Formats: sequence, structure tokens, C-alpha cells
Amino acid sequence: ENSRDEEIEMTSPVVIKLHNNSEMAFIMPERYNLNNLPEPINKNLSIYNEISTIKAVVQFSGYSNGNKEKEMIEKLKSILYKNNIDHKNDFELLVYNSPYDFINRRNEITVTIKYNINEHKMNKIYFGSGCFWCTEAVFADVIGVKNVHNGYAGGLTNNPSYSEVINGNTNHAEVCEVIYDSSVISLEGLLEIFFLTHDPTTINRQGNDIGSHYRSIILYSDEEDLECINSSFQDFNQKYYNNKIVTQIQSLEKFFLAEEYHQDYYQNNINEPYCKNIISPKIIKAREKLNKYY
Repeated sequence: ENSRDEEIEMTSPVVIKLHNNSEMAFIMPERYNLNNLPEPINKNLSIYNEISTIKAVVQFSGYSNGNKEKEMIEKLKSILYKNNIDHKNDFELLVYNSPYDFINRRNEITVTIKYNINEHKMNKIYFGSGCFWCTEAVFADVIGVKNVHNGYAGGLTNNPSYSEVINGNTNHAEVCEVIYDSSVISLEGLLEIFFLTHDPTTINRQGNDIGSHYRSIILYSDEEDLECINSSFQDFNQKYYNNKIVTQIQSLEKFFLAEEYHQDYYQNNINEPYCKNIISPKIIKAREKLNKYY
């Protein structure tokens, strides 16, 4: 309707919702607001305000396919992780066609970022309690936990690969970096989850997972956390484990992010046998025992 105007100052975003729940969004010209927009003739359309969000975007040109989109999503994830910016995992492909389908076409991968992540101080703690797929799944939905990343720590080499770690060549443990809001959940609460969702009394073993990379370990990056960790260690050792806990406690030197296919592993592979037979029962048990945290 306004395409004849040479210049239109664009302001507020508006979304039109169709009857089949799909949506179209556009930026409203300054002359309009929600109160003076003409009523749509189609009664199956409704117009409403959309809450503003902040998006991170990576652009690429040319023809797009599933593999290319996945590659760009991983690139965007990597950039956000390096800059300690959390996201809502709502990745979306936007395509802006030129007059030709394959020439000069511009594509964007977008994701909503949680830009208010620094409203509260985000703390980090590192837990190793066997396979990091299990540990990640246990902590991922804990109230106050903002993100969980799988990786390697406590070893001797830089940038180890998964194959190097599981072959025992690096002395690294499979660990999870747990990023949490201390105004919502305390370190004591996270330590309770840690000690009660795995067996901290077995050396280099959790069930059928055997090897030093499966050892029970806590690594801290803040010296102020050490007193709390030692206190919880003694408390759970006496109350629940008859002084048999073998969990290692040490200062973190370096955390190495694991390969991308290890991230969100349970969520992305929930129907695989290991997830169904090992991780799912573990999560159910954790939620039953520690439901106040979920």
C-alpha cells in the first residue's frame, strides 16, 4: 500500500498472525501505530505487538542447503561462546533473494541472544561425574543454570580431541562447565546435585564406563568456592558415603570445549540406546530425588 512512497521512516515491529498460526512480521511506517491501523478484511488475521528481542546474525551468500546452514549455525554458536553470550537456541534461516535464485542471494542465520545475562554475576563450576553426556543432561534443566558446555579439563595437553581423551593419552577428565546465576541457585545446591547423582566412591569408573577420563572431579575457577566445596565434600562424605568419596578437587587450569556433536547430546539424541537406557533413567531419578532444583 505504501510502496509508492519514496521514503518511509520505519519504527515499531508488528506481527500479523494467520489462522494457521504462521506469522508475518514487518516494520510499521511512522505514520501508523496499532491504534490507527486499518482492520484486516480477512477475519482470520490478527495484528499484535511483538516483544522486542536482540538477534545475533551471521551472513553468507549464494545457494544454501542443510549442510551449509548447519555449518553457519555452528560458526555462530562458536562466536557467541567465545564472547560469553548466551542464546535461546531458536536458530532461523532468513533468505533474501536477488532477481536470480543462485546469484548474489543473501542468507542469514539468526538467533535470539540473552543480552541481559550480565544483570547478575554468572558463576562457573566444573563437574566431572562420568560420561559428560550424562552430567550435562542432569544439570541442563536445573533452575538457575544458564548453560552447560561439555569439555575436557584436568589433563596435560592443550586442545585434546575426544579420541585422545578416551584413549587415556592426556589424563583429561570429561567435565561439564556449568554456568549459573548465584542469585537463583547456590553453589551448595549444585554440589548437592553433583554428589547425589553419581557414585563418587568409585575410582575412574561410573557403572560400565571405565577409565580415568570418567573419574569424579570438581574443578573451580574462583578460589572463594574452595571452602564451600570442601565443606560439602565432608558433609556428603559423612552423611551418605561412609567416608569413601574419592572425588578429586583441584583448581582449574584450562577448560577445553569438546567437539560440537558432544554439545546438547542428550537433547539431540534422546532416542539412541545409550540415552534411553542410561541417561533417561538417571534424569528421572535426579528429578525425583532433587525435585526442588527442577
